[in-house]
Amino acid sequence: MRTAASDISMMNIFFLLEALLLVDGVFGVDVKVSLSVMEGDSVTLKPHTEIPEEDSAQWWFGDNIIAQMNKAAGHFSTSKGDDVGFKDRLNLDNQTGYLTITNITNDHTGLYKLKIKTTTEKSKTFSVTVHGNMTTVSVKEGESITLDTGLVEIKGYDLIMWKFKNQLIAGINTVNNTLKYDERFNGRLQQYRQTGSLIISNSRNTDSGDYHLNMSSSSHTVQRTINVTVSGVSDTQTPDPGVSPGVVAGIVVVAVLLAVAGVIYHCWKISKLKRPKDVAENNGTNEFLNKTALEANSDHL
Repeated sequence: MRTAASDISMMNIFFLLEALLLVDGVFGVDVKVSLSVMEGDSVTLKPHTEIPEEDSAQWWFGDNIIAQMNKAAGHFSTSKGDDVGFKDRLNLDNQTGYLTITNITNDHTGLYKLKIKTTTEKSKTFSVTVHGNMTTVSVKEGESITLDTGLVEIKGYDLIMWKFKNQLIAGINTVNNTLKYDERFNGRLQQYRQTGSLIISNSRNTDSGDYHLNMSSSSHTVQRTINVTVSGVSDTQTPDPGVSPGVVAGIVVVAVLLAVAGVIYHCWKISKLKRPKDVAENNGTNEFLNKTALEANSDHL
C-alpha cells in the first residue's frame, strides 16, 4: 500500500534524477559558463562530459564553426577557425575535445558553443569576455610588485597557481581552502584569498623574469604570462643624500654676489688708502716746482 510519505520520497528521487540529467545535458539543455580573461591569455574550454568514440563534436564561435572532431573517423580540424580570426590560435585535444585559444584578444569576446551529436544533441555554451592587458610590469627595486588575476573573486576556480622559473611559488586550493608560499622569497609573498592576485613586497633585481599564472576549474582553464622587470632603486626607498638642485643654484648665486662685493670693497679700500699718498705727492711736487721757479728767478736777478 502506497502512503503519502512514499509518494513524496519517490517524487524527490525523480526530481533529483531529472536535475542531474539536465545538468549533464542529456535532455539537450544548454549548460552555460561565463568567464572573464585578459588579452594575451590562453584559454581552454572543456566539455561538460566525455565525448564518446562514436560521436562527433563541433565548436562554434557565434554562427561559425571553428573546430570539429569525429573520433571514429579520426578527423580533427581547426582550419575553419582561420577564416574568422583564429589563425594559429586554436588547439583541439583529440582525446578530450578541449579547445584552447592562445593569445586571445578583444576580437574573441563572445559566445562559444560545443555541440556534441549523439542520439540527442548536447551542448555547452561559454560566454567569454576579454578585457585589459597585463603582460608586463616594471618597478624600481624596493617597490612592491602586483600580479593581478583580473578577478573580483575566485569563485568558480578550484586552483590558482603562480609559477616563477618553473617553480610553484604561490597557490590557492579552493577545494580544501589552503595557501602555499615559496620560502625562497623570505616572507615577501602575499596572495589574496578573494582574488588570487599576488603581491611581492620589497622587490629585488633577482625578482625579474616571467611569472606564469594558471587558474583552473572543471569547465575551463586560464593561463597568463607576466614579464616583470625590477631596475634601479626607488626614490622612496633611498633618499637622496645631497641637496636639491634649487638649493645648489641658490648657494652659487650667493657665492658669486659675495665674491663681486668683495672685489668691489677691495678696490674701494685700495683707492682710499692711495688717496692721501697721491695728495702728498702732488703737494710735494708743487712745492718742488715753486722752489725751482723761485731759484730761477733769483739767479736771473
